Amino acid sequence: MKLLIIDDETRTRELLKNYIPWDTVGIDEVETARNGLQALELAMERKPDIILCDIRMPKMSGIEFATAYRDTDPDCPIIFLSGFSDKEYLKSAIQLKVFTYIEKPVNLNEVRDAVEAAIRQRKEERKRKEEERILQEGFDHSLPYLRQEMVRRLVSNPDSPHVVPALGSRETFLLQAEGSFTVAVSSLYWSPLDLPEDPGVTQLRILEAISSRDCFHELKALAGFDSSHHLVLILPGEYGSSYREGREKIEEIFAGLREIAGPAIDLRIGIGQPAASYREIPDSYRLASLACAYQYYGNGSKPVFSDVLGSHAPVATNWEEVRLMRDQLRKGHVEEAKRIVREWTAYVRKQMDLDILRLKDTYFQFLIAIMETAIQLGLAEVSKDTERRYMWKEIDRIPCLGDLEQYVLSFLEAMAEPSEEETAAGSGKMREILRYIHAHFHEKGFTIRAIADHVQLSETYLCAYFKKHGRQTIKEYITDTRMNKAKELLCDQNVKMIEVALLIGMTDANYFTTFFKRNAGCTPSEFRERAVR
Repeated sequence: MKLLIIDDETRTRELLKNYIPWDTVGIDEVETARNGLQALELAMERKPDIILCDIRMPKMSGIEFATAYRDTDPDCPIIFLSGFSDKEYLKSAIQLKVFTYIEKPVNLNEVRDAVEAAIRQRKEERKRKEEERILQEGFDHSLPYLRQEMVRRLVSNPDSPHVVPALGSRETFLLQAEGSFTVAVSSLYWSPLDLPEDPGVTQLRILEAISSRDCFHELKALAGFDSSHHLVLILPGEYGSSYREGREKIEEIFAGLREIAGPAIDLRIGIGQPAASYREIPDSYRLASLACAYQYYGNGSKPVFSDVLGSHAPVATNWEEVRLMRDQLRKGHVEEAKRIVREWTAYVRKQMDLDILRLKDTYFQFLIAIMETAIQLGLAEVSKDTERRYMWKEIDRIPCLGDLEQYVLSFLEAMAEPSEEETAAGSGKMREILRYIHAHFHEKGFTIRAIADHVQLSETYLCAYFKKHGRQTIKEYITDTRMNKAKELLCDQNVKMIEVALLIGMTDANYFTTFFKRNAGCTPSEFRERAVR
């Protein structure tokens, strides 16, 4: 610890600095100053842990120094030294929360004992603050989860016996049990190219940002994600679709959420009817969710209030349309297949189904039919369940009906005969794909998904696209690339077999032998023996 000694008498300063074994009490650095003004400058720079200070000094007294330094370090133990028993000085010392007061002439043992006691206090204070910091950090970290759990209870079971007692903690849960409330529900869409695929990471970032923003804290808005990964805000008070009813504040909230989410996230918001009490929050939440789903049919640029919801009816997969599209594709009538998808979109837009998962499933069935037909025509590789799950994940990330239609149409584009212009553009894309394969095929973790992410195509579409333009599957091309590189390396007897395996992206020598024999008809050793004859 660091000790600062302040005294205008040179003899006293030297006595205190040199004739007390400071290292035995835990002091490893001692500085001195001849007056309060010099001490203040030194203390600001060196940040002492303990201060020994004379009261009466020229230029700046000990009282004046302590008063000024308390603004910088309110907890630093200050021990006053004085030869005067002045009551006014003692009053000032008490007001400044001075650690203790020692009369001159000083007794070195008394000074050492006082400093040692101050060190113990300083250490205890630091330990207490560190424990408080850790506890506060733990509380701050858990706060978004606590509030999220309260949101989920309020929107599903507000009569739970735990709700009202918990709302008594206004600092934690912000809301009061009495009064009216308005619920806002937001959908969030993003690409794993821009943000982590695990929604929990992004959701926690957003909730922490909401908790720390003054504007949301002033509103006493309670935020959390529901089980469907929608962001739910419960706002005290009533908000409606007109500016007289507080629309301007909702638009500010929407703008604040978009700023927090960032440009990589497509965030849309729906607002429910006000709830007269916390027991009616589930009704406001249900209407807010429908208003949010309504955003799927627009561009999401403005909040949608539930009072604008018109008629809406469910849609279900029309299997006759799916079969008709499959028949058209088998005949090579890609434009007719596109027409079926576009007409389906027009029908869906008229129905305005607000069950978005059910809506997306109808397009998913079209997509499965397209891929199955592409496989039958030799334009794509045999589909696996994992690829179906991947296609559904991609569909689930699409934020609006227009983009969903374009996503399905893009697969039909891959089955159409390309024009000269498209062929030129396609060759550029193929060159990019081939360059990436040759640059990365040997790396650990190299996958078709990595290629798709790099060229910004879906994995399924990439496979169909490559088959169409490359006249072989992308897996076959990668295998050929690895085999050609392996044969080249095997011709050099100085390269060990395990090194050959590693250089083509395989860490297992036995698997490399199996892979090579399956594709070359002989083992790597046999190939090397023939090559070097």
